[in-house]
Amino acid sequence: MRTLRNSPRTKTRSKSWVRVQGGPIVACIDMGTNSFHMIVCQASQERDHFDIITREKEAVPFFRRALTAHYIDDSALRSALRILRDMRNKAMHKGATTILAVATSAVRESKNGEEVLSRIRQELDIDARMISGHEEARLIYLGVLWSMPELKGTFAIVDIGGGSCELIVGDRKHTSFSESYKLGAARLTQRFFRKGTPTPDAIRELHDEVRGVLRPAAARILASGALSQLIGTSGTVLAIARLNRDRHDKSHAELHGYKLSVSAVESTVIYLEEASLKGVRVEGISSDRNQTILAGSIVLLETMRSLSATEIVICTAALREGVVVDRFLQTNWLNSGLETHRDPRSDSVHALLEKYHASVEHAEQVARLATEIFLQSHGSLHSYSESAGHLLWSAAMLHDVGTFIGRNGHHKHSYYLIKNGGLLGHSEEEVGLIASIARYHRGSELKDSHEAVSLLTPDERELVTDMAAILRLAEALDRSHRQVVQELKLIVGAQPKGRYENRSLTLYVSLREAENCQPESWAFHEKKALFEQRFASQITLKVAEGRGQIQGLLAGLPSHSELK
Repeated sequence: MRTLRNSPRTKTRSKSWVRVQGGPIVACIDMGTNSFHMIVCQASQERDHFDIITREKEAVPFFRRALTAHYIDDSALRSALRILRDMRNKAMHKGATTILAVATSAVRESKNGEEVLSRIRQELDIDARMISGHEEARLIYLGVLWSMPELKGTFAIVDIGGGSCELIVGDRKHTSFSESYKLGAARLTQRFFRKGTPTPDAIRELHDEVRGVLRPAAARILASGALSQLIGTSGTVLAIARLNRDRHDKSHAELHGYKLSVSAVESTVIYLEEASLKGVRVEGISSDRNQTILAGSIVLLETMRSLSATEIVICTAALREGVVVDRFLQTNWLNSGLETHRDPRSDSVHALLEKYHASVEHAEQVARLATEIFLQSHGSLHSYSESAGHLLWSAAMLHDVGTFIGRNGHHKHSYYLIKNGGLLGHSEEEVGLIASIARYHRGSELKDSHEAVSLLTPDERELVTDMAAILRLAEALDRSHRQVVQELKLIVGAQPKGRYENRSLTLYVSLREAENCQPESWAFHEKKALFEQRFASQITLKVAEGRGQIQGLLAGLPSHSELK
């Protein structure tokens, strides 16, 4: 279980200098375990709302196999590519300039999940990314906030998907609890109803299992205070609401905002259990959903019981809407009272920094210096995009969190804490890269035998090595942890004519008044080898005579907006 709480903030907090780019029409494809859903959304010119201009859905029962096999086979991949290609074409026809695809349980638990996403990116040019359970919960929360502006007080959200169940508690400003459980409807169906037809014993065991998993979290949630409402989202919850609505001749009722009492859910579960034991197909539910609805309904009922909820309010928005809200917030295409959620990437980096009591001053100094070296060497030493710059900034901010465990080998501890720290606003691939860059801010260079390296593709290994080389220089320039370096300027010499000659570089630094940089100078010469090797250069550190000199050298420094 993981509890997320607001940490006290410093008066001024640095933020990633990299802006998320995107236009007013965005498509999001939710690559779920049961089905793929796509929405195409257009932001208003006033930037106060957005409209969903088209929806698409296709069942993908072939993805369920990955929950037990932990592998997406060729047949499933071909089907996924076909569906995604069709959805991409429809999105482009509607004018979408950004197409996002988020992969959840089935993909993140598959051994070849990253390979599958790489194929999707290469063949279809879709921004496909794997998200953690905690990131999935954050995005569901955003979708609910956007679609239910009337929500007040502290509320809980339960989202029951095919592979996982997310439970979130919070208010409109932040979440106080967020967890993802392996209690998805398809997963539990495969586990408890292996032969297709449930048995009374299997049903009883499933109730006990869900209750046992949720009990510790529910106790902590209830102990922290009363909940104003319980909100239910996603396919299973919507299917149960439709079933209840139809059984009570309320088919005209709007599904969004529809309320189900706990007694109504209990009645529905009994009805589904009896029908399943008799092998009777439930009318009003698709044949695909019929296979998993019983397990999902039991999860819903036991969640309500665990939280002592008397009713649940249905929300038709969930993950995919949350992805769009997140993108429009970060690209400034949405201003709707959700501004506190505009920069989740920087916020999550600071939250992890504060959680492990790392030095904020040292982290921000190293991140600032690394950013300047990255920017000033762009075009002459490398051609990495802004997105790589964000990974470097994040790794620089978090490079020392491993000291929370111990000083010796803290770079290895940093890798572990970042990799498993639940950085929100990032894909799983991005988290892995940030952790790897931080891992190599000191110690040996990348080796095939290292866990961090074994998980990288060749291109990712190049990026990690280059960013780590820059980070080593930046970290050296604050070796004393006294932030003595005020400004720096990297002067890149002309390209040498000789085939085996290295380019000459000079790094000028200006210091705070009455300071010296002897520790920084020593560390710089100790740490510069990887940088020189990666960028075919010989670099010299020089201290500028005064602030005026460094300001003159800074003339012509490329602005952040010049990088794309």
